[in-house]
Amino acid sequence: MIQKQTCIHLPFAGRKRKFELRIGEIGELERLCNAGIGAIYFRLVSEQWRYDDIRETIRLGLMGGGESQATAHMFVERYIDVGPKREHLAVAAKILNALIEGVDPPKGAGERAEKSAPPATSPPSTKPAAQSDFAPEQSTQ
Repeated sequence: MIQKQTCIHLPFAGRKRKFELRIGEIGELERLCNAGIGAIYFRLVSEQWRYDDIRETIRLGLMGGGESQATAHMFVERYIDVGPKREHLAVAAKILNALIEGVDPPKGAGERAEKSAPPATSPPSTKPAAQSDFAPEQSTQ
């Protein structure tokens, strides 16, 4: 059985990017939005969202996905702070859904894991000694 993951790859700022909310980002998001994760998610999907519900979910999701704080902030200023918010609403909801419900890993990831898994019996870690290595030393006296 393949375990679900909490990171998700979504199109944003011109290419597919990794988003993930880890423990630190979750706490920060709850603090900035003055609500728990469940309440933030509910506000997004019920269209009762606040601006920071979208903005901070995406910014912190980018950081959790590996972007630097400065890069995540730049993306938010350039792509979210300007223009309509609806297209970003779906991204924020998907990030939180991945955290709450989990998502299946990309297709083929399980196959790669199975192929790279160690065999049922591991090969010996040392090369067997040659027979002559065990022969007792003979005295020449």
